Amino acid sequence: RNSQIMKLGDWLRTNGMTAVRFAEEVGTTPATISRVVNGQVVPRRALMAAIIEATDRQVTAGDLVGIGPAPGERDRGGKA
Repeated sequence: RNSQIMKLGDWLRTNGMTAVRFAEEVGTTPATISRVVNGQVVPRRALMAAIIEATDRQVTAGDLVGIGPAPGERDRGGKA
């Protein structure tokens, strides 16, 4: 898990959670969760913290802003 990005959409699918239910849990609207999942917005600090907490830190701040491993870091040695 360390070197892989856990996108919020992946987390929701893996955990069988709807955007509506998750939005209620983190105190926002389903539309906002949809925009976060689709990469249209980066959540503000308070929502980001709520998402990280609600996902038991499986989704990180780096995941939410699109920061992942450097190219080639996952396979260590191959050219991309």
